[in-house]
Amino acid sequence: MRRCYRCMVEKSAKAFIQRIDDRHYGMCRVCVSEILSLRSKGKLRLSHTATHRICYLCRRTLPNSGFTRRSTGTYFSACKDCNRHVFAQRRRARLKNVGGSYTTDEWHALLAQYERCPMCLRGWSDIPPRKCGESVATVDHIWPVSRGGSNNIDNIQPLCYSCNSRKGARTDKGVARRP
Repeated sequence: MRRCYRCMVEKSAKAFIQRIDDRHYGMCRVCVSEILSLRSKGKLRLSHTATHRICYLCRRTLPNSGFTRRSTGTYFSACKDCNRHVFAQRRRARLKNVGGSYTTDEWHALLAQYERCPMCLRGWSDIPPRKCGESVATVDHIWPVSRGGSNNIDNIQPLCYSCNSRKGARTDKGVARRP
């Protein structure tokens, strides 16, 4: 038995779509078909309130804490559950297809070459810490994976979390490749 993260109903494994890697998606078939039928009717404007938002993918109304907040103060349009269950799998599949990898030691050696974020030029200690307690330096692909960039250490630079989320899938020319 599994629980659908959209309707919160316990259902058998047969009620969920099986992925290629023999695991199952977190949303049941009924919920997926509802969402797809809503999406085929055209683009609807989602009505958000000050305390609640609607996920564009699963169409659930959730409190703002169910969405990831950007450094600019806006929210991502998909809820945290959809990010974890849908978009994370897509990104892993893209990373697998483009090839390349790097070790933690290579990342730490690269990070040690930079005293500050190469985009905003703030020192690592000057950047306010993230709420989750993770490092302020994040892995950024210079040539984005979504545009065919590799996952090799040659294509990676450290950016602060704010600059990395602002850059997105762009190839900004102002970002220094090496110190």
